[in-house]
Amino acid sequence: MQGLLGVGSRLRFVVVLGLCVVSSAALAEEPDPAVVVITAGDDATSGAAVRIDGEPSGNVPLRKTLPPGRHLVQVGKRGYVTFSKWVDTTAGQVLTIPVTLQPQAPKTGSLLITADVTGLPVLIDGQKRGGTPLVVDGLTEGEHVVEIKSPGEGYQPFSQVVTIKANERTTVEATIRIAPDLGSLRVIASVPGAIISLDGADIGVAPAARGGLTPGEHTVMARAAGYEPVEQTVTVIAGRERVVSLRFTTPSTDVARIFIRSDVPHATVTIDGEDYGNPPITIEPAEFGTHSIVVRAPGYREVRRTCSVGPGRNCDLYAELHPLGVPVRVEANVAGAQLFIDGEPRGPVPWEGDLPEGTHHLEVRAEGYQSHTEQISLQKSARVRLIQVILTVAVTQVDKGQRDKEAQRADPLRNAVTHAGAPVPVGVATLDFSTGWPWLAQLGMRAGLTKFLDIGIYVGSFGRLTDFWLSTKAGWKVSRNFSLGGDLQIGGGVGPSQRDQFGIRHPTNNFFINLDAIFSLHFPPRGAFSIWMAMDFNSDRWDFDGRNSDLFVTNSRQNIVRGRLGGSLEIVVTQKWNVWLEVEGIVAGERRRVLGDVFGGGRADSLVYGQVGATFKFGSPKGKE
Repeated sequence: MQGLLGVGSRLRFVVVLGLCVVSSAALAEEPDPAVVVITAGDDATSGAAVRIDGEPSGNVPLRKTLPPGRHLVQVGKRGYVTFSKWVDTTAGQVLTIPVTLQPQAPKTGSLLITADVTGLPVLIDGQKRGGTPLVVDGLTEGEHVVEIKSPGEGYQPFSQVVTIKANERTTVEATIRIAPDLGSLRVIASVPGAIISLDGADIGVAPAARGGLTPGEHTVMARAAGYEPVEQTVTVIAGRERVVSLRFTTPSTDVARIFIRSDVPHATVTIDGEDYGNPPITIEPAEFGTHSIVVRAPGYREVRRTCSVGPGRNCDLYAELHPLGVPVRVEANVAGAQLFIDGEPRGPVPWEGDLPEGTHHLEVRAEGYQSHTEQISLQKSARVRLIQVILTVAVTQVDKGQRDKEAQRADPLRNAVTHAGAPVPVGVATLDFSTGWPWLAQLGMRAGLTKFLDIGIYVGSFGRLTDFWLSTKAGWKVSRNFSLGGDLQIGGGVGPSQRDQFGIRHPTNNFFINLDAIFSLHFPPRGAFSIWMAMDFNSDRWDFDGRNSDLFVTNSRQNIVRGRLGGSLEIVVTQKWNVWLEVEGIVAGERRRVLGDVFGGGRADSLVYGQVGATFKFGSPKGKE
């Protein structure tokens, strides 16, 4: 008994020493951490919540220790745009990230205004926004007053309170009533953009309309650049709308014209430095030569153009004014990439233009590349906001599947098996759980020490005897698909003492040494098949018959040497879980009495053993297979 206690002490010492070696190796290879310091650029940012790699990490200001590598830093607060930034840290680095959160832009909607008379001035909340029909974007949520001014006698003004909802379009359909004793006139022309005049006064660009006209004859004229004017007398009838179509037939070759239009009616047109008022502007005849034209409007970026007029050549300019915003330039590493802002196409990259103040969704697309999307927050500034986009080559499903397979084949944690000739990889530890015969319950832990050596500790029991043993395996993975190794197991166990027919108690214990030679075929990333040949030495203290556990036969130990042949199939289920089955048989040597008649029935040691179990793998492997 003292000898067994001495063996048990030595076993505990070896196990503790092995675990210390594993811990020391892991600590020695762990790199110094990096430190990330997040500071607030203003009072509003102070106290904002911080997430690092998607996990809550505290509040601003924050000092956080992180492992070296790439990390996603996010700072958020209700009512503000979330700050997101990828950072790359190195061992021992102290990285400071100043953060200033930007308020979220107000929610806006749009408004469509139509009327039964075109070109009527529209005011929203007292501010002139254009003429009917009209679409107004960027209106804040809530109530707004829409007014349509009456063009004169015979019409009545229109006013309505509308409610704008975020990301929705509200429609207003206005009816401008005509007095029963007056008439109206609508004029269309064969040349788009022709200037229409009524009784010598311009009334707009074709198609143009005018109401509140006295019944009787009126003179209508249409003028267009490059054509002779067209004139017609029409009769207006009370209570009715008269439609007149004017057709240009004779192009003019002698008179040069300058014709300026704009999408903003209250814009101001300057030609050669002289102010000509609001568009549309017609100069006829125009002086031959090159002219400088500037179209301006408050709140819009001005348009500057030059145009030349001469015999048979007129100047026809349509100035589209863009609201003043934030100057933005977008660049990408792929030629011909297309830019989309808030879902609307903006053309090829590089792109430069103005965007309204606030938050926008930016997307850059290119064939064969993964689309880049991001949220940008813009504040009014005279400086150009530069946005540089790096597109990466798109990965097809076939490529992704192939990459995943290659990654699995090279993943040492996934491909780790505990019954093969190859040792468990360095940095990986495993837990084995199994049942079978003789071990009704078995638990083991194994860890890799070096490329060619691992160590494990196990416990197994079938009630009569509980064994503890230390295992150390030296092996070599000759190739990805073949390995060989040797496993040395030293241990012993104890069990409850048993009374003989005279009431005398007899102790139960054992000591054993096993040496296995293992040959394995690996099928990464699916698993491995192994066979082994082994030599066992067992010294059992069990004083009863191997077929009748109630029959006392001796007071001496049973010391036997046996030959064993076995095999296992281990299947990788996930990166961290395996299942396995092993079967062994005794091919030389005696039966062990301690393994006989365990459950009654007079059955001796079966000489055939088997276990079925599962393996849990964890740790950080060093390198790849």
